[in-house]
Amino acid sequence: MQRKCAKFISLVLATAVSFTLAGCFEIPDYSLESTKNSYASPTAPTTSTAAYVRSSFDTFRYPYFAMLSEDEMNAYSFIYEGLMVGKDKIECPIKLNADQLSKAMDSVLNDHPEIFWVDNNYSYSYDPTDGNIKEITFTFYDFADTPEKFQAAQAEFEAAAHDIVAAASEYPTAVERELYIHDYICENTVYDETAPYHQSAYSTIVLHRSVCAGYARSFQYLMNRAGITCYYVTGATEKSVAGSGDSGAHSWNIVIINGDYYNVDCLWDDTASDSYGSPIYPFFNIPDSEMVNHVRVQMAVRLPSCTATECRYSNQFGPTIEADSIVFADDE
Repeated sequence: MQRKCAKFISLVLATAVSFTLAGCFEIPDYSLESTKNSYASPTAPTTSTAAYVRSSFDTFRYPYFAMLSEDEMNAYSFIYEGLMVGKDKIECPIKLNADQLSKAMDSVLNDHPEIFWVDNNYSYSYDPTDGNIKEITFTFYDFADTPEKFQAAQAEFEAAAHDIVAAASEYPTAVERELYIHDYICENTVYDETAPYHQSAYSTIVLHRSVCAGYARSFQYLMNRAGITCYYVTGATEKSVAGSGDSGAHSWNIVIINGDYYNVDCLWDDTASDSYGSPIYPFFNIPDSEMVNHVRVQMAVRLPSCTATECRYSNQFGPTIEADSIVFADDE
């Protein structure tokens, strides 16, 4: 028997539950914890369905995909395939439970900033006889709610990204291209918790107003377009750079240059520069040991460690204010 869980969805997942910490980075809550006392959670399937053949994904470029189980990888693949052609509703071709769907969905959005039209919301129906997901419905931002608007938004986004990457490509080394993209984002983006679509790269690349998620997703997208592998990091911070007023959930990036891993936080460099009065680079290509007040959370804890220092700003371009010299708001 297949039954659409209408009451359940209307109460809990009509807009998949999410929450915001510090207005900077939204951590979607796609779990069933809020209803565990009233509704039975779907039962985890124990076997994979061989009928679905997933697309191939490079596990170096897409690290969140590499963290998944076989069933979750399949879910990642069909979600990606559907979203990339603009489907806001897809049938689930494999056996999958709600927790697996949540991990797959998070992984797709963390690995693919080019899917900028998806809000952090979705709903689903499942078969109560076996707990398997049957259909998934995604929420798109309003600039993509018709095929015509969707295509126009894609064209606008790609044109803006092309110009930025083309300008960056004029520089001879990877770290110089990285610096250009970093500076472009910082110089052309205003931190704004009320900015529309601020969890997407579109908010930064097209609208130039965003929060940390928008900064990090746009940096990830532009760097990958420029041929420099870049990851999105979900994290948290206990303190805020003086004047920013932010604490709690946060996001930044990891870049790979010459085989070495580095942390980059465009938003905190931007905010620190505003407070300092001129551009500084305390969070440009630094190791984990110097990422003060940054802690990885969720799946990001499994991303590679960053230990290199060769490509930090002061080793490539000259002196700057270092992260351990930044004064934080609640230290004053």
